[in-house]
Amino acid sequence: MYSHLASLAIFAAGAVVLASAAEQEPRAMNLIDAEQKSAVEKSMRELRAAQSPADFAASNRAVVTLARNQRSEASVRGFNVVQDEPPSVAGGATGPTPTDYFMVALGSCQNVVFVRYAALADLAITSLETTVTGSWDRRGLYGLSGVDPGYREITIESKVSTDAPDHKVAEVARRTQRGCPIYATLRKETALTIRLIVNGHPVAL
Repeated sequence: MYSHLASLAIFAAGAVVLASAAEQEPRAMNLIDAEQKSAVEKSMRELRAAQSPADFAASNRAVVTLARNQRSEASVRGFNVVQDEPPSVAGGATGPTPTDYFMVALGSCQNVVFVRYAALADLAITSLETTVTGSWDRRGLYGLSGVDPGYREITIESKVSTDAPDHKVAEVARRTQRGCPIYATLRKETALTIRLIVNGHPVAL
């Protein structure tokens, strides 16, 4: 009887140790908080109910001031951003280049829109990393050999960690491509308005 009780005690002790270890084992955290879904749904309801074009419109504005040489300081939504060029082109290397920010903007837009659609789909993710790479010909900066300075190719790679099935992640990714404003802009020509103001007055271009 004592050996039987001893066995039960050992089993119980082992169960407590296993339970304690399970409680202490860190769980992967979902990077999308619960309120994200309700916030996205609220925004969608408001857009569906809106009647005026002004209710649909979104705009962005950045004021970029030259600090010295090729370094600029930008103010956008109350945030200050520094841009500079590398020493190889006589820059001060105090910040990313405009093309660096272009890559950041595209990657960030992908992440933001992915999170919104993932929230709608109840897709929990433990990590999301988007890498954007682009190639262009530097000769285009100076009009050499008639080269176009635009990007020749841009690659977007998103790495997602999740317990969800692949097809669910793929559907969120497809909706992300359709919804990201920066990605959508790159896929088509955009109307650009260029204005030049010299000493306070407009100059025709």
